[in-house]
Amino acid sequence: METTLVVLPRVKAADFVAQSASEDDSDLEPGDPAFYALTDFRRTRAGTVESYASIDAALAEMDRLGVRALLVTQHAPYEEDSQVVGLITEYDIRRERPYRFDRSPLFIKPKACRVGDVMTPSEELSLVHFESLRSLTAFEVYAMFRGTGLTHLLVIEPQGDDLHVARGLLSRATLARRLLAFA
Repeated sequence: METTLVVLPRVKAADFVAQSASEDDSDLEPGDPAFYALTDFRRTRAGTVESYASIDAALAEMDRLGVRALLVTQHAPYEEDSQVVGLITEYDIRRERPYRFDRSPLFIKPKACRVGDVMTPSEELSLVHFESLRSLTAFEVYAMFRGTGLTHLLVIEPQGDDLHVARGLLSRATLARRLLAFA
């Protein structure tokens, strides 16, 4: 199987629907298309938080939406749309680890942090092209997760030459739960 993870420079935040996030809890068969495991931002609003927000605000937004990860966005000057600058998970906030400040590791209390301090920056995110999901099964995506320490994969779709839109999110925990009988 060919690796479908890529890293691209600019990813725009999706702005498709006006509803809160909800998960499909139906079981997945290993051979089901990977699309079935996708939280599709054309049907479900992408949970987002600004990079300058407090991590308390991020946790509150995760609780409100019933999710464990948010896209981190930032409005660029002279740009109409927000850009995805990273991903923050509940685990990022709750775990104790050195946080990044000007590339020097400092141990600080998480409550004093901003989202941008603890997020996984966009250049470190693992991305999957939406089109590549056509050839993958739910179990193949789960196997991709098992071979790494990743918790989420951001699914992107081209929108122009050097711009991509965040199309959806694949969650390791959700896949594991939905494939429970087979994993």
